[in-house]
Amino acid sequence: MKAYTSSKIAVALFARELDARSRREGWGISSNIAHPGVSPTNLLDAQPGLGRSRETGGRRVIRVLSRLGITGTPQSAALPALVAATDPTARGDEFYGPRRTVGGGPARQELWAPFRPTDDGPRIWEASERLVGVRFSAR
Repeated sequence: MKAYTSSKIAVALFARELDARSRREGWGISSNIAHPGVSPTNLLDAQPGLGRSRETGGRRVIRVLSRLGITGTPQSAALPALVAATDPTARGDEFYGPRRTVGGGPARQELWAPFRPTDDGPRIWEASERLVGVRFSAR
């Protein structure tokens, strides 16, 4: 879970860095962050490759809560990303997720605390360029 959380923070900081670079360099694109909330997806399913031979108790609870309308569904979990990518009023460097932390329609949200500092954005960007072997330049 620690690696999963770290990866989500890195992706959010990368997205913020992309938006900042685009503004600075005049690339004409914007970048937003989205999170799906809680929904019964395969993230917690039985995955022998991850050391889980059967479904977790948490996955079973999430599935029941989804049926009761308390958490989202796989379909509703996709909506914040769709809105972040297509909303004509989106300005970039914004954060979208379900209205309630666990579910509900998509809405703009305050950035979560780990996403706020931008000091690591350039480092994550540069590490990404090294890892893929491509230096990005829009000019």
